[in-house]
Amino acid sequence: MDTKSINKSIERAHSGNTFHFLKTKYIGFDGNNYNYELEFSKECLNPFKTVQGGMIASAIDEITSISVNILTEDKYLPSSTDIHITFHRPLLIGKVTGTAKIIKLGKQIVSIEGKLFTSNGKIAASGLHTAVLTETSNITSYV
Repeated sequence: MDTKSINKSIERAHSGNTFHFLKTKYIGFDGNNYNYELEFSKECLNPFKTVQGGMIASAIDEITSISVNILTEDKYLPSSTDIHITFHRPLLIGKVTGTAKIIKLGKQIVSIEGKLFTSNGKIAASGLHTAVLTETSNITSYV
């Protein structure tokens, strides 16, 4: 992965509102995982004052999708067919870290594992994301 293609993928992700809402930051790739920092705001909280499960699913969707785009050098974006989330412990308002690992990249389907960690580094949620690969050249802008 070269810096130019990574920057192109981050620029594409930057065009989405979820990227901004979660203040997503790509940290880098460590050989197995794509690493991220995200931040949950008060708008993400449920009545228990912890991050709502759907927000957690959105965060995992976001980091796994960006990772596929980076791996494919901006040739593909995943269009979700299935996402399973397991909640291990509550997340609180503030910064968290996330990882994404490509399990299998096929010709049409991709499987990615995503994880979110508390500010103390403990696993809070994990997910398995399956998606159809969509060529970025076929994506039209809806502005």
